[in-house]
Amino acid sequence: MKKLVSILLMVLLVVVLAACTSDDKSKDDKASANKENATRDVDTVMGKVTVPANPQRVVVDWNLGEVMAVGIEPIGTSKTILDYGALLTPFVTEKTQDIGADGLVSIEKILALKPDLIITYDTEAVEKFSKIAPTVVYDTSKYKTVQEKVIAMGELLNRQKEAQEFNDNLEKKVAAAKARIDQVIPKDATISIIDVGTTKSTIVVGETGERGGDPLYQLLKMNPPENVQKDIIDKNEPRIDVSWEKIADYAGDYIIKISNPAIKQKSLPAIWNTLDAVKNDRVIEVDVRSYFMSDAYASMLQVEDLADKIEKLKK
Repeated sequence: MKKLVSILLMVLLVVVLAACTSDDKSKDDKASANKENATRDVDTVMGKVTVPANPQRVVVDWNLGEVMAVGIEPIGTSKTILDYGALLTPFVTEKTQDIGADGLVSIEKILALKPDLIITYDTEAVEKFSKIAPTVVYDTSKYKTVQEKVIAMGELLNRQKEAQEFNDNLEKKVAAAKARIDQVIPKDATISIIDVGTTKSTIVVGETGERGGDPLYQLLKMNPPENVQKDIIDKNEPRIDVSWEKIADYAGDYIIKISNPAIKQKSLPAIWNTLDAVKNDRVIEVDVRSYFMSDAYASMLQVEDLADKIEKLKK
C-alpha cells in the first residue's frame, strides 16, 4: 500500500510540474508574441504612422547610412547607393539585397523581402509601399546637421541609445581627423570642393551638398573661399554650376578635386593649371563613387579618408 501511495504521489508531482512548465512556456510564448507584435506611433512629414516597436526587417530606398548609424543593416536598399557609396561597401553584407536603382525600385523585390518597415524619401511612393509594410518618409531637409539626422533616425527606429553612441563616436573621429589635418593645412587657409566630372563646366559644392560638403565644412569646420560662402552656403544652396572661365573665383588655397576615374575624360581646360592650389600641389584627388553620398555613416568615413589624403600632401 505504501509503495502504491508513493507511486501515485510521484505521478501527481510529475503532472503538476508538467502543468507548471506548460503554463510558463505559454506565458513566455505570449510575452514573446506581444513583444514581436508591439507597435508605436511616430510623427512623420506625412502625419502619424504606426510602426513596429522594434523593426527587424527594414527596407530603405535611400538613407542607408543613417539606418546603419543606429546599428541596423537593412534587408534591402537601392543599388544606386551601393554604386556611389563605395566607402560604405565593406560594411554592407549580403544581408542587404538590391531593390533596384534610385527612382526605379522594384515593388516585387521589396514584397519578396517581407519587410516589417519601409523607409523612403519619396512622398509619392508612400501609397504603394504602404501596401507592403508600414512606411515612413524620412526627410533629411528637416535636419540641419549630420548628428540631427542620426538622432531622428534613432527616434524612428526606437534606437535612441545607439544614435547617441554613434554621434559620440563621430565626435571623437572628427576631433582626431581635424588634429591631423591641422598639421598640414594652416587654420586660416581656404579649401573648396570642385567636381570636374564634365569638361563643359564644374560643380562647386557647399556644406550640405553631396560630394564631401558635409564632412568638410560642417564636421571638420574647414574654411570655404569667400564666394563659396556668399554664393552657396549663405544662400542655402547645396552646390552650383560654375563655368571654367569663373572657376578661379571659387578656388581655395586647397582644392578637393572630384572626378570619376571609371570614366575616360578629356584633359581639363588650361585654366585649371593656372589655379594657385594646382600650381602649389595642394589638390586632394577623390573619387565621386566614394564621395557622392552625404549620409551620416559615409560622412564619418569621408572625414577619416580626407585626413589620410591631406596628410599625404606634406610627404
